[in-house]
Amino acid sequence: MDIKEYIASGILEAYWAGELSEEEMKEVDRIASIHPKVKAELDGIKEALESYGKSTRKDPNRNVLSAALSEIKEDEQSEFLKEVFNEEESPEETKSQIKTSKLPFWSVAASILLLISLAFNFYFFSKFQSSNEQLIALQNDLEVIRNQQSSLVDLAQEQKQELAYADLRIAHFLNKDNIHVRMDGLDISPESFANVFWNVKTNAVFISVDNLPEPPHGHQYQLWAIKAGQAPIDAGIFDHSLLVQELKVIKGDVQAFAVTLEKEGGSPVATVDQTYVKGFLGKS
Repeated sequence: MDIKEYIASGILEAYWAGELSEEEMKEVDRIASIHPKVKAELDGIKEALESYGKSTRKDPNRNVLSAALSEIKEDEQSEFLKEVFNEEESPEETKSQIKTSKLPFWSVAASILLLISLAFNFYFFSKFQSSNEQLIALQNDLEVIRNQQSSLVDLAQEQKQELAYADLRIAHFLNKDNIHVRMDGLDISPESFANVFWNVKTNAVFISVDNLPEPPHGHQYQLWAIKAGQAPIDAGIFDHSLLVQELKVIKGDVQAFAVTLEKEGGSPVATVDQTYVKGFLGKS
């Protein structure tokens, strides 16, 4: 055992302040009995406390006394008052009572009030911790609810867009002035497909983007109208993330429509080897 560290720990002062349990006091007695330095320090603290108590001795403040008595068990109050007013002590007092009663009143009262203060501090700190944890839990719950609401709003918006797309697509299918052309995927993207609606009265072209892969960065899909004996005619670039879009007006004897992948902004000439889908009139 490091005797210097043990003495410096403050346990000897706590011994005379009555802050130790009976077992802890017995342990201090045991260590003091085998270590003279500890015994000497323990006795020195006792003498210093008694000297200070005698030099500052005066009748206790009645308010402080009442507060202290309210925290002392009824059967211990007479012994406490004996010490406070210097009444003669009983020779049969136990060792632990002697140690406690040898302390001046200010030390006993201060210890009691300190314990009361610590108890209140712990109580209110516990309440604060509990309230703080409840507040954090409520904030987390509120954040979860907000996220759920946001997700529901997004889902509702998506469903609304899908319904609008379905309504528009059906309207194009039912429009007798529209020629419907289904474009199926080619070797470069066999799972892809899209639909074109070409109005024979207005010559307006609409594309329904059904299943086209995400284009690489810096690229965009472009629709082409194909006529016999001519190079593919630009029918307009489109955003693959938008469902139904109106493109350019195409006139003449169109035989087919195709979609190629071009650089962003489109190309005046079709990149034929990048044709994703293609469909012929009369085969939809």
